[in-house]
Amino acid sequence: MVFRTDWENKKIAQQIINQGAFIIPLFPNSKKNGDADILTKRYTVEDVKENDNVGINLGLSGYTTLDLDSKDGIYFGNKWLPQDTEKHIRVYPDDREEVVHYLFKSNGVVTENNPLGQVAKEEVELLVKGNLVAYGTTIHKTTNEPMKRVIDSKHAIRPFNDSILNAYKKVCFAAVIGKHLISANTSALALDSCLWRYCKNWSDEDRVNFLYDIFSYYLPNDKDSNIGKMKRIVKSNNNDTTNNAGYLYLANYLNLEKSKVREWLGWIGTVHEEKTKKTHRDFTNGVDMRALRTKDIPPLRFAIADILPEGLVLYCGRAKSMKSWTMLLICYLVQNGMDALGRETTQGDCLYLGLEDSERRLKDREHKLGVDNLTPPYVDVDAPYLKMGLEESLQQWIDNVANPRLIVIDTLARVKQAMGKRSGTAYDHDNETLRDIQKLAVKNGVTIVLVSHLNKAPQDYAFDKITGSTGLQGMCDAMWLCERGENGAQSTLIGRGRDIHDFEYSLTWNEETWRYEFNGNLGEVTLKENRKEIVDAMKEITAQGGDLIRPRDVIKHCGYPTNSKEASGISKTMQRMKNNYELIAGFKYGTYRLPEDVKVDEEQYKDSFRTIEKKKYSCL
Repeated sequence: MVFRTDWENKKIAQQIINQGAFIIPLFPNSKKNGDADILTKRYTVEDVKENDNVGINLGLSGYTTLDLDSKDGIYFGNKWLPQDTEKHIRVYPDDREEVVHYLFKSNGVVTENNPLGQVAKEEVELLVKGNLVAYGTTIHKTTNEPMKRVIDSKHAIRPFNDSILNAYKKVCFAAVIGKHLISANTSALALDSCLWRYCKNWSDEDRVNFLYDIFSYYLPNDKDSNIGKMKRIVKSNNNDTTNNAGYLYLANYLNLEKSKVREWLGWIGTVHEEKTKKTHRDFTNGVDMRALRTKDIPPLRFAIADILPEGLVLYCGRAKSMKSWTMLLICYLVQNGMDALGRETTQGDCLYLGLEDSERRLKDREHKLGVDNLTPPYVDVDAPYLKMGLEESLQQWIDNVANPRLIVIDTLARVKQAMGKRSGTAYDHDNETLRDIQKLAVKNGVTIVLVSHLNKAPQDYAFDKITGSTGLQGMCDAMWLCERGENGAQSTLIGRGRDIHDFEYSLTWNEETWRYEFNGNLGEVTLKENRKEIVDAMKEITAQGGDLIRPRDVIKHCGYPTNSKEASGISKTMQRMKNNYELIAGFKYGTYRLPEDVKVDEEQYKDSFRTIEKKKYSCL
C-alpha cells in the first residue's frame, strides 16, 4: 500500500479544518497520538508530519459518528442509514471497499457514547467524544490487514436527528437478534408479533421491509425468505391480534435470556411489562375449605371411561408399536361414541395432529382401519411449536367446535423446541415447555394426548424408559406406555395417573384389522394361563399315582428349569390358588392336591376356577 505524501496529509488536514472541525495528528498506521491532552488540544496543519494519519476531534468539532464495526452492522448500516452525509471508507489491498463511518453534526440528540450499551457497541459504535481516523492507513484488529481510510465528501455533513438515531437502533437490533433466528416462517411470525406490539410508529410497509431485509440476509436459502411471505405474516398478525405475543414469547422460542430480548426490543420500541412483576398472595385468605364442602364442582370427565381422563396425557411406545394407528383409531371411536379398550367413551369432537404423516398416509390408514364410514375427527398434518402459537391454536379449535373432547398430538418431538444454552436443566426445559398446554387442557376440561417415544436403555421401571427428563412426566396428569410383544406376541398397555387407578392390559396386534385386540387385565390373563397349565399338570401327575404334589413336581413335569421365571410363577400361583380354595393343602407342608370336584370338562373348569373368558372386540 502506498503511503501519502506530506503535501497530501496537510491538504486533507486543511480540508477538515475548512469544514469547521478540529484535527488530531496521529502516528503513521495508527489511531493514537502521544499527547496527554489529545482531546482538548487544538492542533494546526503544521502539527501534521510526514506519513501521519489524520483524525477528527469529535467533541471539539461537535460531530457524531456511527462506526460500523461488524460485517452485519456494515451491511444493515449501508442499507438503512442516510447516505446523504459525509462517509469514511476503508479500502483494502484488493480494492475492496467498506463504508464504515457515517459523520453527522451532533445537534444535541445524543450526549454520551454508545447509549445502547456494550452489546450494540460490538455491532455499531455511536461516538460523540474521542477521535475518529478520517484519513490514513491502519491495521484491521482481527484480520491484520492494512486498510487505507479515505473521505467520501460528496455530501455535506447533515445534522444528527431522531430519525437517524432510530435507524441506528434498528441496525443494532437487526445485527444482534438476527444471529439467533431459526426459520423464516416461525421466527418471522414471532418477530413481527413483537414489532406489531411494541413498534407502534412502524407502518405495515416498515415491518414487511424489515422482515424481508433481515431474513434474506441471515437465512437466504430459506424458501420463506421472500417479500410475499413477509406480507402474509404482517397481514396475519394484523388480523389476529390474539396471537401478537411479546418478548417472553420471542425469547422462549429463540432460547434466549428474557431480559436481553426485552432490552433489545426496547431499542426499537416501547416494551411494557408482561406479567413479569412479582405478586404477593395472602395465604391466610386462600381456599375456604368450609365453602368448598358445599361447592358444586363438576366430576372429572373421561374420553375413555376410567383410563383416559381430562388433562394432559403422555402416550409412549417404541418405534413400530403402532402408536399412530392406535391413537387415530381412538379419535374415530371417541368422535362416534364407540367403545374402546373394552370401555365406554364419552362422545365428543376430536382433533388428530398427525405431524409425521401425509394426506396419502392418513387416507390409507383410515381405509385399513375400516372406519371410512364413520364421522371423522378433525385432522391436520402441521402445527406450530409449543410456546410459539400451538396453545393459542388449540384454544381457538376448542372455542370453535361444539363439544371438544380429545386432542392427539402425534408426536411431541414435532412441536417441542430444542433445548437452548440458556434453558437451564433438561427437567426445567421440559417442565416449562408443557406447563401452558397442561393448564389449557385442565381449564377447558379436555384430554390432550402427547405421543412420544421410549429410549433404548434397559430400565427396571417401565416409565423410566420414556424419552426426555422426568419433567415431562411431572407435568402430565396421566401416562400410557405400550410395550409390543415380538412377532405378534402379547403386548402390554400400562397406565398410571393422578386421577386413575393403575392398570395393565393385555393386547394382541391383529395384522388383518390393523388394530390391537383387547384381552383384558394383564394379571388376570396371565394368571388364567398359569392356572390352566398347573391344573393340567396336576391332573396328569395324579393320574400317574401322585397324591401330595409339590410345586417342584409341577415345574419338573412342565419342563421348566428350577431357577427360571416360569418356575417362580408356578410356585406363587399355586399358593394363590390355595388361598382362593382352588387347591387343597396337603398334610405335609408345601404340598397340594386338586379338589375332589374338579372335572376335566373345560366349561366346568372355567366355572370352578373363576377364570375370565378371553374377549375379542371389533375395536380396541
